Amino acid sequence: MKDRDFIERLIDRARAANCEALVLTLDLPIQGQRHKDIRNGLSVPPRLTLGTLATMLSRPRWCAGMLGTSRRTFGNIVGHAKGVSDTQGFADWVSRQFDRTVSWQDVAWIKQRWGGKLVVKGVMDARDARQAVEAGADAIIVSNHGGRQLDGAPSTIHALPEIAAAVGHAVEVYLDGGIRSGQDVLRALALGARNVFVGRAYMYGLGALGESGVSRCLDIIHRELLATMTLCGLTDIRDASRDVLVNP
Repeated sequence: MKDRDFIERLIDRARAANCEALVLTLDLPIQGQRHKDIRNGLSVPPRLTLGTLATMLSRPRWCAGMLGTSRRTFGNIVGHAKGVSDTQGFADWVSRQFDRTVSWQDVAWIKQRWGGKLVVKGVMDARDARQAVEAGADAIIVSNHGGRQLDGAPSTIHALPEIAAAVGHAVEVYLDGGIRSGQDVLRALALGARNVFVGRAYMYGLGALGESGVSRCLDIIHRELLATMTLCGLTDIRDASRDVLVNP
């Protein structure tokens, strides 16, 4: 963000909270043209339209549950960034804050300011992976921002092997994007990921059944991972390699 004073204070707050690592997302110097968001009228804060009202009326149980919850806002920003006191102020602030001049020097600056472990998220090729290491990253997350930032970008599982080969000896390599099953987890580990992140899958569980839905989702993935390991002849996840893949 252009407001470096806010970024400095955010880093200091993370240090004061005894966070063990800082994750820096490198995915967007500008907001992508997300066609689904445009078509669905997605905004922050949400706008009430005839379509959204009709959808809400068709889900009375969900609406009742939402009315009973505490009001939510972007607590790391609202009240901390200058001029941002509510959700509308947050949206206006973000639209002005993307810094198109960002470079690897900024990553090195954050590493120096932070002083602890730094994880860089949004790397999609070996050259950027090597530059991240040179800038001070202790780990890399191979991520394409869920595929919604640049339509046509390669999948993370496709980008992973080259990155793991380039820097896997120097830093830990993680992967997010497309993890929907235990088989997906094993494929990623076999291609060089140290671990994987699950986003959309657990959000589906959360939307359907709340906390129990998240637990159910993770349990499904866990049990499928164990079954896949067994069927591939593995008893230890650390033994996962390209040998278990028909087409690495």
